[in-house]
Amino acid sequence: MRKYMFVLLLLIVPSVLYAQGENYIIGPSDVLEISVWGEADLSRQVNVRTDGFISLPLIGEVKAAGKTPGNLEKELESLLRKYIKEPHCAVIVVEPKSKRFYITGEVNHPGMFLVDSELHLTQALALAGGFTQWADKGGIVIIRYGQSGKQKRLEFDYKRIIKGKSPDPLVLPGDTVIVP
Repeated sequence: MRKYMFVLLLLIVPSVLYAQGENYIIGPSDVLEISVWGEADLSRQVNVRTDGFISLPLIGEVKAAGKTPGNLEKELESLLRKYIKEPHCAVIVVEPKSKRFYITGEVNHPGMFLVDSELHLTQALALAGGFTQWADKGGIVIIRYGQSGKQKRLEFDYKRIIKGKSPDPLVLPGDTVIVP
């Protein structure tokens, strides 16, 4: 049991630590803990909606997506000054759900994973437990959606990547890696 708890901590803690970095950009689906010091009624956990906004008492709708936790803290404090003399806010990313990617197909552990730092395809495949015996290592596909919503299909040959003949591409939030 302890072994599994340790593995679970290794999987969860880096993503939470990454989400607390000063460069983390909040995105849709992220879960935020908003704390207003001395104002328990205003403190709460909120989900960033798909439109990028959160809803809070007194101040209403606030755009959270595209901002760092520090920038959002400052904005909330500014908005709350109309109602509270000296507001002090903290914004903690509890679950960085906007940084998900998926791996499916002939890998040992397909599923959803978090991009908790710069992540290359070879590293993503390692997170998924590597290939099954039937995997087509030469036909790996990354499905990626651009800002316009248009789908791009990127094809990679793992054998060429590990031999240094092709670059090891970055896996981005929202990507789906398919191993046929």
